[in-house]
Amino acid sequence: MARWMGFPLLGLGLLALGLQTGLSAPALAETAVPASTAPPSAFPVACAGDGPARRCTASAVEDFANNRGGQSELSLNAVRDGTCTTLHIVFDGPIALDRPVTLTVDGAPPQRFYTPGALSELARALDDGKLPDDAPPEFASFLQQVTSGRVKDADAGPEMLTRFAAVKEARRVGLTCGPMERLLPLLRTGHTARLEFQVANGTKQRVYHWLRLDSRVVTLRVDDLLASLDRAMPGS
Repeated sequence: MARWMGFPLLGLGLLALGLQTGLSAPALAETAVPASTAPPSAFPVACAGDGPARRCTASAVEDFANNRGGQSELSLNAVRDGTCTTLHIVFDGPIALDRPVTLTVDGAPPQRFYTPGALSELARALDDGKLPDDAPPEFASFLQQVTSGRVKDADAGPEMLTRFAAVKEARRVGLTCGPMERLLPLLRTGHTARLEFQVANGTKQRVYHWLRLDSRVVTLRVDDLLASLDRAMPGS
């Protein structure tokens, strides 16, 4: 099964790069979409490059209640190039990586996010057939599909990225090409997208600590971001 490994690990490497570069627009050769050509509701879009190398980022800031009587915010970035559209979210503080992070779009199963380490463990399991005991149940189900032949050997790496390449880090999460492609038809038509996560608790947990105080649910205006990208990159 070693033949599966190259593609998943290469994909994970590109994923890490994509999360870094996708969170901010390019610094050189950057152009903004003229305000006169954009409707009042459009989000700002910054683009770089021409033709097939063109890459645009539409950005927005979402405010949300922090469950402690105040407000927090996150920055939302939809990035499109000649290959695909990806989604990148940056928080104003650390999130709890040991708790679930999910994006739920009406009409589709919830998309979970995973740490780079967890995805690397799944990639290794495609080679040696062994997952850690605390691996997510969906990883074990996928590995069983591969070992039983329901997912073909040649398709295992690409299918892994399509299903699971949604990454969470301490202050950001990102949806790569595969997961985003599955959700795009619903997002484009205005289906509600809700991001659920927990903020990191910087103090030692007390006996009476109520985890719900750390839970957050944010409704994301992804359809408006995608519409702004469509105007900046017509025909993409």
